[in-house]
Amino acid sequence: MSSLPLHTVGLLALALISTMGGCQTVPTDALPPNQRAVLTEINTTVNQQGRPCPVDSCLEDWPDAAALEQLDYWDCKAYAVAKADRLIRQSGYDPARLDYILVEGPPLHITHAALVVDGRWVLDSGLRCRDVCPLADFAAGLQVTGRLPVTELPYLRQALRVTRRAE
Repeated sequence: MSSLPLHTVGLLALALISTMGGCQTVPTDALPPNQRAVLTEINTTVNQQGRPCPVDSCLEDWPDAAALEQLDYWDCKAYAVAKADRLIRQSGYDPARLDYILVEGPPLHITHAALVVDGRWVLDSGLRCRDVCPLADFAAGLQVTGRLPVTELPYLRQALRVTRRAE
């Protein structure tokens, strides 16, 4: 029976480890506690701002973060914009990590908007998600009808203004 030289065994072990992924961290579905604390704080604080819309929808358009203080009432779009702005300006979140999501279906009367962080965690102003919750839980039983990266909202606003002028 022949034995392999020691350096060959080492190279084989290294090749095996590299093809198997080595020592990788196993992904988890849990939100890290420090990130949960930041998201929960911002969600709770923003949900206490503004005057909630007394009807299903008060704003025709998505507001600009700079104009939030001048609004008489905030609907779900205003709350989502305020949360994105707060995460970016106060907590240093990269805007590329944030999306606006639209959902509809019973029991909702109209399309509802919320903020999604890292494609997985929802910050909401409604009853579906009082705290930070997983996107799958938030959207359960509803249809996701739209998703917009936060960085694209200014372009959407501009397109809507141009479209309205052309009508």
